[in-house]
Amino acid sequence: MSILKRIVRKIYRDMCKLIRLRQARRLGIAYVEPNFLYWPRIKPGDTVVDAGCSYEADFSLLMIERHRARCYAVDPTRKHREALAALEARYCNSLFHLPIAIGPSSSELVFHESKTNESGSLMENHTNVRLDATISYKVRVVTLPKLVEELGIDKIAILKLDIEGAEYPLLLDVNPSDLDPFDQIFVEFHHHAVSDYTIENTKEVIQRFSDMGFKSFSLDNINYLFWRE
Repeated sequence: MSILKRIVRKIYRDMCKLIRLRQARRLGIAYVEPNFLYWPRIKPGDTVVDAGCSYEADFSLLMIERHRARCYAVDPTRKHREALAALEARYCNSLFHLPIAIGPSSSELVFHESKTNESGSLMENHTNVRLDATISYKVRVVTLPKLVEELGIDKIAILKLDIEGAEYPLLLDVNPSDLDPFDQIFVEFHHHAVSDYTIENTKEVIQRFSDMGFKSFSLDNINYLFWRE
């Protein structure tokens, strides 16, 4: 692709995002950099699950600092544990790190940790796994119902899923009742990063959510907010 075409495509994407941002504001949806979308109806003490939180847990911190939520930061990456432990200590009684992964079945799976990039993945075909030097180790994986059971909480204000391609096996066949506890679900899709899935699979998940009664909104066709009215 020529430089000119790339510039034109970027301008087009930026214009589309501006138009959608105006639409989000009209709807009452909050947008926070780098890519977060959510309905700002989270109340103090509400539970938030931040799956794929990475070492900064920036979505959790947003929910704590802006809404005084109680956040469970889910991430199995070993190299992030020290930073997340420090955040736990800083946000005592508001942030809790769970060193596990979320998947379609409760089991142990191999997690591939990139030595050079922030994100690793359960997916062997993820770009960071295929191209980076990695270390691999088994991690505990739980289903969404098992997670809710272990937290002992019936209602969760928002579930954020940034799980580097593992959203596809989780969501393509998810049981509708598994989503009942969640008021909102924010998903970052990774069809651009995993070779076994494409934009068509992302569209399939979006349609599946629609069939289950969810509305959806996206600024960029990658990060989607789902909710029931």
